[in-house]
Amino acid sequence: MIDKIKPKRMTSLQWKIYIGFGGMILLLISNGILGIYGLGNAMQSFDQYRDVEKTYNESLAIDRNVQELKRRVNQYINTGHSSNRDAVQVTYEKLQKQVSGLLSDVNDKEISESLIIMNSHLEGYFKNFTLATEERQLRTSLVQTSLPEQGQRVQVNLEKLEAQVHDSPQELSRHYLAALSAQRFFALAEKNALRYFAEPSTPFVDKTLSSLQDARSIIESIQAEALNSEKVLVNDLLSQLDEYEKICLRAFQATRSYLYLVNVVMSGEASEFAYYSMQIKNIAESKRTEINQATIVHTQDIKNITTIAIIGALLIGLYYAWRLAYSVVQPITAMTETFRRLGAGETLITIPATDRNDEIGEMATAADIFNKQNFVTKNLLQQSQTLSQELIQKTRELEMINSELDNFAYIASHDLKSPLRGIDQLAKWIQEDSAEELSEESCVNLNKLQGRIRTMETLLNDLLEYSRIGRITGECERTDTGAMLKEISELIDNPEKIQITIAPDMPVLNTFRTPLRHVFLNLITNAVKHHDHPETGKINIDYRELPDFYEFSVKDNGPGIDPKHHDRIFQMYQRVGNTTAEGSGMGLAIIKKQIETLGGTISVESAEKQNTIFHFTWSK
Repeated sequence: MIDKIKPKRMTSLQWKIYIGFGGMILLLISNGILGIYGLGNAMQSFDQYRDVEKTYNESLAIDRNVQELKRRVNQYINTGHSSNRDAVQVTYEKLQKQVSGLLSDVNDKEISESLIIMNSHLEGYFKNFTLATEERQLRTSLVQTSLPEQGQRVQVNLEKLEAQVHDSPQELSRHYLAALSAQRFFALAEKNALRYFAEPSTPFVDKTLSSLQDARSIIESIQAEALNSEKVLVNDLLSQLDEYEKICLRAFQATRSYLYLVNVVMSGEASEFAYYSMQIKNIAESKRTEINQATIVHTQDIKNITTIAIIGALLIGLYYAWRLAYSVVQPITAMTETFRRLGAGETLITIPATDRNDEIGEMATAADIFNKQNFVTKNLLQQSQTLSQELIQKTRELEMINSELDNFAYIASHDLKSPLRGIDQLAKWIQEDSAEELSEESCVNLNKLQGRIRTMETLLNDLLEYSRIGRITGECERTDTGAMLKEISELIDNPEKIQITIAPDMPVLNTFRTPLRHVFLNLITNAVKHHDHPETGKINIDYRELPDFYEFSVKDNGPGIDPKHHDRIFQMYQRVGNTTAEGSGMGLAIIKKQIETLGGTISVESAEKQNTIFHFTWSK
């Protein structure tokens, strides 16, 4: 006969605990609601503060770049160096990007309006800088090239005129004096022009033009009386003086335009966008202060309300603790000691309070079950410790084996290279000393021997490199893959000049530069080395961005790889396709291990007599 299962009745201890903790839960819920409300307001204030703080920090960055732009412009004004002009261009683009980015992010109307006005002044400043640059370059060209060259022409012809009229008849002796006077006035004109370019001042312009006019008048005074031999020279002089004056006027105008743009127009624009930059910073700082003060006040209110609620909950909790202490604490203390001893690994003969019908009795029953399982647990723990020691021992043995393998790879590479080099040198001596006595077949065999020696050295180097993969030294560095690939394409041995095309927007990574360079170099070199039609060969390098990786691809239009060899080509000492090409057969195995060591993957996409594409992923 099966006994009926009696429903478990609620004990007094349960009722007491439920009532006490029910009240505590209600208080906790109330405190939780207050906390959530306060947290929501705090988070809202925090979001506002974060946005304002971001705007403030970006405004500081803009202000720094504004000062940097003005400094770069002043450097160019003082030096005229093209490097300083390029630096102005870079700083302007950076500043414009910052302003545009802040304008797209900011929600404050006042800041947005200031940014728009500032951006317009910034564009005007750079536009005028471009004009000033053009005027300065024109002035430099005129002053340093055109003006000296034209002045030299005038001076040469004046000297020729002086020489021709020096021995003229007595009635033409004044032509000689005119030539000397013209030389003096032209020299004075050149002097005043140079003084103006060194220290721009209007009187120097007037003096220059006046001296040129005096020189021209003197030449014109002897034009009518000039002999046939002199007329051509006089006419040339008048034309050259006119041209010199035109060049001077163009140089004066370029100088005035340049100084006006720099000292008046650009100075005004700089003051304007510097003013608005400071205004944006002040607005952001003011709003930051307002939000901070409001947050402090609100937080204090929430703190006061929460403190009152906590004190109330504490008083009620103390009351129920006092009520439950007598009926609960003593048996709980006994059970605590029991579980402490069980936790320490003791096996108890008897467990107290197993005859109780309340929760304490259930705990005692659980303790009894735990006591019975304690022995089993001890055995399992002992077995676990034994296995752990065995694992540590195996790990040490594996580390020792790996160290021995590394030593072997190094010793094999070092000790085997020396005799190989000796054999290679011996072969060269034989060729040099017995070149006339050796048969053609012997020479061919010696060349084959040297080729085998080079292959063996390559194999030893690849073996050593394969064993060292995974021991990367140094730190990650900023790596421009586009510049790296351009460098590789220029350095590789490509006698047939296979066309190598690199995607224009290759990414910039923060990674270990040497392993990545080795992967690209090996893949490109393989494509060049194994191409069957190098005269029309093409290699295309591209990439695509994934969430956590960049996937690079190296594609060629070579003979392709049969799919049955796709897994084999990544194994050590495996060569397919053009087996006449030099190599150890370890290149793809090395780069596969290199890529996988750094968390990437490599695969090949190809078919026989079709294109070959190698894909590999690289962590961002």
